[in-house]
Amino acid sequence: MDYKSSQDLCEKIAAKNNGQTMLAFSGGKDAVSAWVELRKYFHTIVPVYYYLIPELSFVEKTLAYYEDFFDTKIIRLPNPNLIRMLNAGVFQTPSTNVIIEKTGIPDVKREDLLEYVKQDRGLDTGMYVAIGNRMFDNLARYRTISKHGPVNHSLKTFYPTYDFKIDDVVASCKSAGVKLPVDYHIWGKSFDGLDYRFIRPLKDHFPDDYQKIKSFFPFIDLEIMRYEHL
Repeated sequence: MDYKSSQDLCEKIAAKNNGQTMLAFSGGKDAVSAWVELRKYFHTIVPVYYYLIPELSFVEKTLAYYEDFFDTKIIRLPNPNLIRMLNAGVFQTPSTNVIIEKTGIPDVKREDLLEYVKQDRGLDTGMYVAIGNRMFDNLARYRTISKHGPVNHSLKTFYPTYDFKIDDVVASCKSAGVKLPVDYHIWGKSFDGLDYRFIRPLKDHFPDDYQKIKSFFPFIDLEIMRYEHL
């Protein structure tokens, strides 16, 4: 099915989903804008956040703000990348790696987690999930959305603001009066990794959260050392 615009897409998906949808919410500007726009077409929006490390203080503060602003509880789910990194022994000591291997943490896919939430909340398992991807965000997404469209029927996902340019995102957020998280003041984007560009500023601004990350990845200091001391 072809769609003339984001509005046309949202209207048709809302009709298909009976006014209900889920939202993969990262806390980034595109996800915030997508939530703002979805409210125009869907009476029920179930947002989910994939945490890379559970209960980081600055992340929880961000999620609490959006829960209050949108008057909606955000479901926290483990990011599959967290499990993959643990199983791969990333930043692990020999002893913690042995424990992880003995534990046998199963890998999971986002689709599986979303299906669990649908069943747990009594939602239609055929419901399509919104993702704030935009075709004008970068060249790769432009090519993908131009070729395949703003809906992935096999994964049951859609991009409610797929044709938004950055000015549209800014206007959407401003019109709603919603703020962006502290991430943008520190990283210029939402926090989503454990590489140096994220870890060094995080250690400086949120030392307690850095220690929490070390409890999952005890050799995380090596990421800083290889840039600053090697």
